[in-house]
Amino acid sequence: EDDMYDITMVAEYGDEIFEYMRELEEKLLPPANYMTIQPDIQWSMRSILVDWIVQVHNRFQLLPETLFLTINYIDRFLSQKVVSINKLQLVGATALFIASKYEEILCPSVHEIVFMVDNGYTVDEILAAERFMLSQFQFELGYPGPMSFLRRVSKADDYDLETRTLAKYFLELTIMDERFVGTQPSYLAAGAHHLARSLLGKGDWTPGHAHFSGYTVKQLRPLVKLMYECCADPVSHHRAIFEKYQDKRRFKGASLYVQKFFKTDTKIPCLE
Repeated sequence: EDDMYDITMVAEYGDEIFEYMRELEEKLLPPANYMTIQPDIQWSMRSILVDWIVQVHNRFQLLPETLFLTINYIDRFLSQKVVSINKLQLVGATALFIASKYEEILCPSVHEIVFMVDNGYTVDEILAAERFMLSQFQFELGYPGPMSFLRRVSKADDYDLETRTLAKYFLELTIMDERFVGTQPSYLAAGAHHLARSLLGKGDWTPGHAHFSGYTVKQLRPLVKLMYECCADPVSHHRAIFEKYQDKRRFKGASLYVQKFFKTDTKIPCLE
């Protein structure tokens, strides 16, 4: 109701916008088992690539949306084209280059991308790969990542920054794990938010959260359990993300906060 007085929220179109985003997330979602078409690469190689992407993304201080969009482009491309091992980093670099152009005001130049791959590919190779990836996607680039859905459900908490920061950590660790490939970003956002609220002692999943997310507690339970399990050994599972979220100024030491629960074997309400 308050949003009706804020023209920037376009509240009168909110339901239609998110209905359209739900359609897009299904349309532009990579298949969960796409690695079966790849003879030369495995899920472990994807994890190494994504870990590198996280480091480059953090170095350039890019938006969270850019990171999730990059991973979507990588997975979609790998689900459509067979890629050799020596071209895998080229796929990742090109995906980051395109996603940056889509999301950022100031994006890395092609020369900066070449520098980040340690001159493993030339400017011409990056630009040729960009053209090929765009044509492969038929210029369908507007994948609605989890950040938009996270903001939507955060409305039920009056956009509590502490909850959203911790939820972002849970969202980012999912990009490292193949078990989350093919999962709707709206579902991931709801699960991350629910788990963050539970760890912070913010209370139960209310009807408001169910309304803005579109998911019930029962639907989210298997997801939050898997997300939390991924935090058991963060260094081996998502080292770059774990180290990134240790920053207390930018991310309130979110990853360190989660580790306290494992060290003390604290029971988490949403997992009971």
